[in-house]
Amino acid sequence: MKRTNRAAIAALLLPVIAAGAAQADDTPVAPEVLVTSGIEPLPTKQVASSFTIVTAKDIETFQYRDVVDALKSVPGLHVVQSGARGSQTSIFTRGASSNQTLVMVNGLPVNDPASPGGAANLANIPLDNVDRIEVVRGPQSALYGSQAMGGVVNIITRSGGAEPRSTLRVEGGTLGTLNTYANTGGAAGDVDYFLSLSRETTNGSDVTPARLRDARGEEKDGNAVVSASGRIGARLNEHLSASAFIQYTASDTDIDDDGATAGFVPVFQNFDSTYKSKRLLTSGEISGRFLDGQWRPRFSVGVTQYKSDLADNPDPGGSIYLADVEYKGKTVVARFENALDIHPQHLLTFGGSYTRDEYSSNGLRDFGGFVVTSTSDADTDAFAVYAADHMNFGERFFATVSLHHDMPDDMKNHTSYTIAPGYYHPETDTRLTASYGTGFKTPSLYQRFGSEFSAFLGFPAGQYTGNPNLKPEKSRGWEVGIEQGFAVGKARVGATWFENRVKDAIEIIFDPITGDSTAANLQRFDVKGLESFVEINPTAQLTARIDYTWMSLDTNTPAVVGALTRRPRHEIGLTTSWRPWDGTVFSANVQWVDPDRDIPRDGFGFYVYPSPYTVVNVAASHRLTESVQLTARINNLFDKTYEPAHGLEAPGIEALAGVTLTF
Repeated sequence: MKRTNRAAIAALLLPVIAAGAAQADDTPVAPEVLVTSGIEPLPTKQVASSFTIVTAKDIETFQYRDVVDALKSVPGLHVVQSGARGSQTSIFTRGASSNQTLVMVNGLPVNDPASPGGAANLANIPLDNVDRIEVVRGPQSALYGSQAMGGVVNIITRSGGAEPRSTLRVEGGTLGTLNTYANTGGAAGDVDYFLSLSRETTNGSDVTPARLRDARGEEKDGNAVVSASGRIGARLNEHLSASAFIQYTASDTDIDDDGATAGFVPVFQNFDSTYKSKRLLTSGEISGRFLDGQWRPRFSVGVTQYKSDLADNPDPGGSIYLADVEYKGKTVVARFENALDIHPQHLLTFGGSYTRDEYSSNGLRDFGGFVVTSTSDADTDAFAVYAADHMNFGERFFATVSLHHDMPDDMKNHTSYTIAPGYYHPETDTRLTASYGTGFKTPSLYQRFGSEFSAFLGFPAGQYTGNPNLKPEKSRGWEVGIEQGFAVGKARVGATWFENRVKDAIEIIFDPITGDSTAANLQRFDVKGLESFVEINPTAQLTARIDYTWMSLDTNTPAVVGALTRRPRHEIGLTTSWRPWDGTVFSANVQWVDPDRDIPRDGFGFYVYPSPYTVVNVAASHRLTESVQLTARINNLFDKTYEPAHGLEAPGIEALAGVTLTF
């Protein structure tokens, strides 16, 4: 058993203790509503489920570059980026698999139906147009249906303000990084708009650690991302409003796919393997207010399209592997939803949705004569109806009861539910919450209908065939939490205990005799853990928060053990900021991670148990004038060498500086 690094924990606690000793003179303002609470936003004090909001102010203060950076500070959420910036990125919410967290942009699902498990790849999602990111933890299928077993991440983009405003930002730094951003927003009469354009490029660093490199030495794995988005909203009349959103993102990432020489010697460096992806999101909605605002209907439709290309050619003096595979995915969602104030103490929400997923893959991978050919093409439809009642009895008692009935194509119908009560005691600023809920996830299209054929020197050598008889993965979980405020909002502590059970987990099983593989429902695994925090805001100029997450996973099925990797047993995060005078901000973001188990990239041994690591990021900004701001940050300040996924190394120290013009 590994021991917790007490010195590292103590080092993380020091800034919080120092912050607590400062003089208090002002009260910070917390976010007022949680958008990702169902059909209609709810006041944060009336939400019993565990949630975190990363605000636009947080993004600016800590100079998060993309969604991956922003989510690393969220408790109960472990983000794994497989190497350098732009590489495959997965999230594990309270121990759930990476494909059991629903990721949305403005409420539109962006999980990729072309990925093997239907998971979302969070790499290369810029923040230049993001207003806030909301994370709700625990089973949320009663609100959002399939995929929301572990939780929900909702990325909410910016709208135009009353006054026209434009921003230009340029930053550059080590690792050959150059980032440029431009946006403009405003309003004209009853119409508001927000447009953004960004380009991020970096030469990067070698994702393959030195111990796995060959005689050719180090090579850099770069990344380039271009993103453009636009949102327009309009008030049509006193009863109706409409809005539309579009976002296009294209990326080109160098990856080190595993390979081998002609003599079957493993090669972990790959000088010309790339992963290119394109994503197009389009959505629109029309909403109304009738019966003196008591009935608020909304109709929305959205389409998300994906196209990815995996390419690799033989390297001179290196790997002889070859790959040329194209993946396509498409999701269409239509919803009609309603919010109705049936009583001063009851907000009733109800609606229905239709979802269509499409997936195809074509191409081959040649592993030195062992050729795998992908020939998949599948689609599925699903309908759902849902309702919730949010009850509010004064400013003390509140509760939400939710039901979601899903009707997936060619599968049994499934009903999920959540009961989430809470109590707030204003005299002592004490908040007690609890929730019990169920979740489910339909098998991905690849798991049900995927098809890959293998051959060695022209002779059949096995195949992967999807399993159309798979059952949905199911979960149930509960949590209880307490938050206590001190010194009129100057400090707050909290803790939440949670337990989840996942049944019928889906994994790929392999027959070593025939070489065939397929997807199968295995037994179950249990997760339990503790999320706790201490937050101190002694002045308007000084803030600090430390989060600690402990988690334990258990299974009675040996085949599931391999799926329970990359979930840290202990994780600590510290965020702190200081504004010594108007227009100047210093901030730090520290993460200490104690990985529990991983699968070795070099194939030696069944599992590896990596050592804990600490990563420190610091940032500073200074506003020269109302229109000019200077920024600087250092990622991985102490140049820590660590591997978020075994055999795939994160970048070392990186320094960046930039200037922002606002007019």
